Amino acid sequence: MTTASSSTKLKASDKLDSRPTIFGRKVTSTFRKCFSIKHKPPGNIRTCWIPPLVFLTPIINLPRLLKLRFLLKKERKRRDPNDVRILFYSDNLDETNGIANNLRNVIPYMRSHGMKAYLAGSAFNTRPCGVIENSYCVLLPRLFSMEQLGYANSELAIPRISPALRLLKRYPIDMIELETPSPGAWAVCLCAWIAGIKVFSHYRTDVPTYAKTLVKAKWMHTYVLWLMRIFYWMARPVISPCEDYANILKKDLKVPANQVQILPRGLPLEKFSPDLRGKGAWEKFGNDRSQRKVRFAFIGRISKEKNLEFLNSVWEKFSAKYNDVELMYVGYGWYLEEIKKQFKDNPSVCFAGEQGGEMLASLYADADFFLFPSTTDTFGNVVVEAMSTGTPAIVSNYGGPRSIVQNDNKCGRILPIDEAKWLETLEECRAIKLEQPEVYEQMRIDSHKRSERYTLESSTKIQFEFFRKLKKETYGI
Repeated sequence: MTTASSSTKLKASDKLDSRPTIFGRKVTSTFRKCFSIKHKPPGNIRTCWIPPLVFLTPIINLPRLLKLRFLLKKERKRRDPNDVRILFYSDNLDETNGIANNLRNVIPYMRSHGMKAYLAGSAFNTRPCGVIENSYCVLLPRLFSMEQLGYANSELAIPRISPALRLLKRYPIDMIELETPSPGAWAVCLCAWIAGIKVFSHYRTDVPTYAKTLVKAKWMHTYVLWLMRIFYWMARPVISPCEDYANILKKDLKVPANQVQILPRGLPLEKFSPDLRGKGAWEKFGNDRSQRKVRFAFIGRISKEKNLEFLNSVWEKFSAKYNDVELMYVGYGWYLEEIKKQFKDNPSVCFAGEQGGEMLASLYADADFFLFPSTTDTFGNVVVEAMSTGTPAIVSNYGGPRSIVQNDNKCGRILPIDEAKWLETLEECRAIKLEQPEVYEQMRIDSHKRSERYTLESSTKIQFEFFRKLKKETYGI
C-alpha cells in the first residue's frame, strides 16, 4: 500500500506537516488536498456538533458503501477461509502516545510475518492533506477536528471515508478492529456495517475515567458514559488486556461477559535491553551528577490523567528528606510546564523532553526505579519497556500495570494511591539500591525476565488465532 491517490497534486512549496518531525515516521505517499472544516478549539457545546457529522458520513457515502459490500462479499467467497485480512483503526495514530506507538510496532511485525494487517487513522490538523507513512500507515484526510477537552496536543477527528473506500477495493479486508471510541471510529463503524465488514473493538482507553479527571462539567461525564455504552454495543466483541478492565466493560459499559475477550499485548522488546545501562544517557539531562545516587523516572505522556499531581506531592516530601535522589520526567504533554514551575527550585527533578529510539531505551535502563502511579491505563506499555531494560516498576493497584508487575515484590511494588505508602516504598527503594546491591540486582534480573512474556511473537500469534475464529463465526466460512 504505497500510493494513496493517483490524482495527488501538491505544490513544491507545500509543507506536509507544520509540527516538528515525529521520531521514526516518514511520509511515503500523499492524498490530494480536499475541503475540511477549520480545526476548532475545545468546547462542551462544540462537542455536540460531532454526532450529526458522524451520521452524515455514511449517508453521503451510501452508494459507494453498497457497491463495496457487493465486491467484498464476492471476493471473500473465493479466498481461503484461513486468509484473514484485518484493518486496525485509531484516530490518534498521528500523535505520540502509547496506543499509536504500540500499533506502529505491532502492524509492521504482523506484515513481516505474513499476516495481512493494515493500519489507518486521521491526519492531524497540522497536515494540509492525508498521507501514508512508512508505506503501511494510512492517515486519512480530515473532514472535521477539534482539540480534546482538557487534553492538549490531542484531538477528536472525523476522517473523509471516500479515500479509504478506494483503497479497500485494492486491498479488501474482512474485519476492522477499532482501538478507541472516537468520532472517527464511530464513522468507520457505521460505514463498515453498511459495507458488510465485521467490526469489533479493543478497550485501550479508559474514556469515562478520563472524562471525570479532565472535564469539569458533570453532564459531560454522563453524556460520555452513554456514548461509550452505545459504541461498545455496536463494536463487539470487545478485547481487554486485563481482568480489571474486563470487569469495567461488564459492569459499567454493560458488555455481556461472552462478548469480552482478554488477549495479551506485545511490544518490540528487542529495542530495550539492560545492556544499555551506564552508556551516559542520563547524564545528558540529570542534575547534580555527583550527588544523585538513586534515580527514579516517569516516562510517558505528561498529563494529569496519569496521576502526576499525586506523584509530585509524594516527591516533594521525599526529596525534602534526601539529597541523593533524582526524578526524571521523560515525555511531553500539556501538564509539563506546570510541573516545571512547581519544581523550578528543586534540583532533584529534571526533564529530558520527548525521546525515542536508543536514547529512550537508555534512559529507561539508567533509571534505578520506574514510577507509574496512573490508575487509568488499560495495559501499560511503558511499564513493560522499563522492565525489559531491567528497571523495577512501582505502580498503582488499579488497571493493567499491576497485572504486569504482579504482587510478589520481585519486579517492583504495587501500591494503593496513598501518600504514606508511596513515601515508605520510595524510602525502601532507596535503601535497597544503596545498601542491598545483591537484592537490587536480582530485582533487575527478575524484571527483565518477566517482561519477556510480552513479546510480539506470542501476542500476535494468539491474536490472529482469535481473528480467524471470529471470521468463521461472522461469515460462516
